[in-house]
Amino acid sequence: MCQKLWCYLKQENCQVWSSSVRKHKINASIANSPKKQTNKPVVPNASVEIDHAFFIPRFSEGRALVRLIVLASLLALFFALSTSSSFEMLTWERLFVFTFFMNWVAVSFAIVAEFLRQRLMRWSRIRAVFVCYTIIAVIVVVYTILVNTIEVLTHLKPWDSLALQEQVIHHLVLAMIISGVVLHYLYMREQLLIRERAELFARLDTLQARIHPHFLFNSMNTLLSLIETDSHQAGAVVEDLSALFRASLQSSGEVTLADEVMLCRRYLAIESLRLGERLQVEWHIPDESILKVLKIPSLTLQPLLENAVVHGVEVSANKSLITVLIEWAADEIKIVVTNPIHMGNANHSGRSGNQMALSNIHERLQAQYGTTARLTTHRAREFFTAYLCYPFTRNV
Repeated sequence: MCQKLWCYLKQENCQVWSSSVRKHKINASIANSPKKQTNKPVVPNASVEIDHAFFIPRFSEGRALVRLIVLASLLALFFALSTSSSFEMLTWERLFVFTFFMNWVAVSFAIVAEFLRQRLMRWSRIRAVFVCYTIIAVIVVVYTILVNTIEVLTHLKPWDSLALQEQVIHHLVLAMIISGVVLHYLYMREQLLIRERAELFARLDTLQARIHPHFLFNSMNTLLSLIETDSHQAGAVVEDLSALFRASLQSSGEVTLADEVMLCRRYLAIESLRLGERLQVEWHIPDESILKVLKIPSLTLQPLLENAVVHGVEVSANKSLITVLIEWAADEIKIVVTNPIHMGNANHSGRSGNQMALSNIHERLQAQYGTTARLTTHRAREFFTAYLCYPFTRNV
């Protein structure tokens, strides 16, 4: 019986940790099962990713609008220079007219595009580009006629329908040329962002699948020793390992802090069987109801605790205390993990494996939250501390 269980678990572990290809096959089979039929791929924060890469920027943000105004002003200067045969003809009045008109068109387009942005995101890119062309054309035609009408009413020039028609066609052609160049640039930027994000998450999926393989064989040896002495405890270890493997096979994304803490407790329960009283953990965390509201990228806290166990507990024959602090401010979540540094192993916490795990966590946080997320470490004489900070996301 023991030999069969050992062979079964060994075979399962080899299949789980063999490659990321196996991971995608499992996810695909789950997605195609009768219980959960869906044609949409599982993408972390899919709506956020689409919004981030969409070729029309979010003009409600100040930076995008400022860039648009600067670009329109530069184009106005270019056309004012190109339509003047000499510098004497380039007057401040002429430059002001070009700049005012192009910025007027640009800001009007930004307002309309921001209003229709969610609908444009749901359409095909060809249809969205065609709608943008149409919006720009309508704005140019309306403003050209409006400016000409104002000039006629203020007696700056007489009414001339033929001249107005030529002016509308001239402005329309220029607007379509400029819009084509700008929209093509924005479309290519969108494709580049999509490709970069896809490559990044593919790499992070691979990193997540390898996040804790080195303790696997220790856990298997612990399980093997428990099978003959304590079958009930062996069953609990199998359940804990199953939860860890299930989490590692999930696609990158957010889980509740309650789930992440429970997963960490399962991991520590496995390690406590091997390390005994040497492993001491002290938790300073909010209530369960609060943890169920807060979110965290899957398998973020667990590798921090794994590093604390490997570099702060395994290397010592004495009791070692790991402390975990979780705090929630108005718009920020802070996690602090501290483990001891023992004499004779002062450089142990700086090993390449430790730095690689911290680097992997940092990359996943950057991919999930951008520059608002931070992971820093500090080493004192007797303690090594990891500080993790990321923006608050409500579990809805």
